[in-house]
Amino acid sequence: MEDEGPHPVDIHVGGKVKSRRLMLGLSQEELAKSIGLTFQQVQKYERGTNRISVSRLTDISRALKVPVDYFLEGCAS
Repeated sequence: MEDEGPHPVDIHVGGKVKSRRLMLGLSQEELAKSIGLTFQQVQKYERGTNRISVSRLTDISRALKVPVDYFLEGCAS
């Protein structure tokens, strides 16, 4: 099986992380520091390259001051 790239849900969730982060005026570095990661990891999450675990998504939702389900709004399953 060939690598088909990031899953559409991962891309959607990553895009929501990025848009919320920008809405709050945070840099990737600031978000990363608040959840104990590197900014490179945040970049990968935002692009959908790396999947975000539920526990990590919970950390991100706290840092970005939104409920976890915010990241799935508008996502076609």
